[in-house]
Amino acid sequence: MSADLTMPTAPAGHAVLSWPVTAAGSATPVTLAVHLLDFNPAAFEPAAFAGAAIALPPDVARSVRKRQAEYFHGRLAARLALAQADLPVADVGKGPNREPLWPAGAIGSISHNSRRAGAVALRASAWHGVGIDLESPAPPELQDSIAALAVDAAELALLAAHEHVLARDALLPLVFSAKESFYKAAYGAVGRFFDFSAVRVRALGQGWLDFVVAEPLCAEWPVGAGVRAHWRVLEDGDLLTAIIW
Repeated sequence: MSADLTMPTAPAGHAVLSWPVTAAGSATPVTLAVHLLDFNPAAFEPAAFAGAAIALPPDVARSVRKRQAEYFHGRLAARLALAQADLPVADVGKGPNREPLWPAGAIGSISHNSRRAGAVALRASAWHGVGIDLESPAPPELQDSIAALAVDAAELALLAAHEHVLARDALLPLVFSAKESFYKAAYGAVGRFFDFSAVRVRALGQGWLDFVVAEPLCAEWPVGAGVRAHWRVLEDGDLLTAIIW
């Protein structure tokens, strides 16, 4: 799709979260406008792609209705975010590593869980990268698998000491989410896949989580570099994290 699409109409279930966060290397808060869209996968119709002029990639077209709903609402949230930021209102494509392809002059991030999509867009001239991620609290049967994927033994011990901040069912997906946000924010500079072991939790408090880079990623993110993720709990219990630099 080309730029200069029709200005999107905000659908039902759309909300804009104005969220002051601190950018890496700065003490001045930046207000992110996070566009959130609630959706019901069971009620989604694939014809919505054509109706909104959102490209339907072949792999998404072949996927289940839930995946189609997630992709559609993520791209619609991205278009709404571009419009509010006064950036080109263009379809956000998908790169070879599933990374969003933003229009020239823009950077941004897209996330979703099973009931909500979110997106943020910023001017590329002002920032290097931004990442957001949405997760839901983890049921007991998934907590061990999330822990095995997202944290090492030292991180797990640190989280166990912070269950006064959040319960375990939220702490584990919180760290998963924050590492996802870092991956999205840093991907443009790193230019390759890296896994959760690349950063490790070193401190956690109300609304923030600090990482240290544990393996060389790029010139901007060497071993030992610190990064702060911001987090908040939405009204229905979903977790939202953000990193900007």
